[in-house]
Amino acid sequence: MDRLDETTYPEAPWHLTGTACVSAWRVPARELPPAPRGLAYAALGDNALVLTIWAAYLPGGTLAYNELAVAAVVRGHGMLAPAGTVTHIWVDEERSVAGGHELWSIPKQMGDFVIEPGTGERGFAGQLSVDDQAVASVRFAPNMSLPGQPSASGFVIQQNDCGLLRTRCRGRGRIVTGRAEWNFSATGPLAFLQGRAPFFSLYLRDLQASFGI
Repeated sequence: MDRLDETTYPEAPWHLTGTACVSAWRVPARELPPAPRGLAYAALGDNALVLTIWAAYLPGGTLAYNELAVAAVVRGHGMLAPAGTVTHIWVDEERSVAGGHELWSIPKQMGDFVIEPGTGERGFAGQLSVDDQAVASVRFAPNMSLPGQPSASGFVIQQNDCGLLRTRCRGRGRIVTGRAEWNFSATGPLAFLQGRAPFFSLYLRDLQASFGI
C-alpha cells in the first residue's frame, strides 16, 4: 500500500486486525439520539440494546488505530440480518475519521486514548479523553477463553442527506469471557451510560474485521 497522508483515506473495503472489548447494555430509547428515519431501536422491554466496542486495531490491517464506538441495534421492515447504527465514536487516526465520514457516514471524532501497560491476556484497561476532558474508561478482567473462532456479519446503517446508507461488515475472533468495569463522565457525551452496568461483556482476541465488503 502506498504511504498515506493525513488527508487521504483507504478505499473500501477495510480489513482490520486486533482486539476488542465488547459490552451490551439496556438503555431507555429516549436517552439516545433518534433512530435513523424508517428504523426503530430493537427493544428489550422498554429499553434499547446498545453495544460499546473498545477496539485496538494493530499494524497489519488497512489502518492501525484505537477506537471507542457506541452502536444501537436497529430493526426495520423486511430486515433479516443484524443491524446497528453508530451513535458515538472516537478514534486516534485522522485517516479513519475522514474515511468514516466520506465512505460510510459514520460520525467519527478524534480522541486521546491511553492503554495501561501489562494488559493483553491478563486483562485490558484504557481511558479516553477529548480536549483534555475525560469521556470513558474501561477495565476488563478475563475469566475463560472459549474454543474456536466464531464469526458474525451484519450491517451498519447511518442516516445522511441522501437517506439511509447500509454498510456490510463481518468479524471473527477468539472469545474471552469476563467482566468489564466501565466509567463514564457524568458531564460527557456518554453520560447516559454512567451508573449502569452491562449485562454481558467479552473480549475478542485475534480479531479479523472487514468493513464495506
